[in-house]
Amino acid sequence: MAHRDDVTRALAACTACDSVYAARQWPDGEIKIIGQEGCSCGSADFELVDDSLEESDENVDTG
Repeated sequence: MAHRDDVTRALAACTACDSVYAARQWPDGEIKIIGQEGCSCGSADFELVDDSLEESDENVDTG
C-alpha cells in the first residue's frame, strides 16, 4: 500500500471527452479521479493535464 507522501494531487483529463477532474497519481503511475469511479461520459481512462504555463497566441504581441 502506498504511503500518503507517495501520492500526488494533479489534474487529469478524460481521454474520451477531455473533461478535467481533480485526481491523485499513485507511485505506479495509476491516475484516479477524486470522488468518483469514472468520467460522466462513462470512461475510466485519464491522463495528466500539463498545467505548465505556456505562451499562447493571445499573449504574443504582433504589433
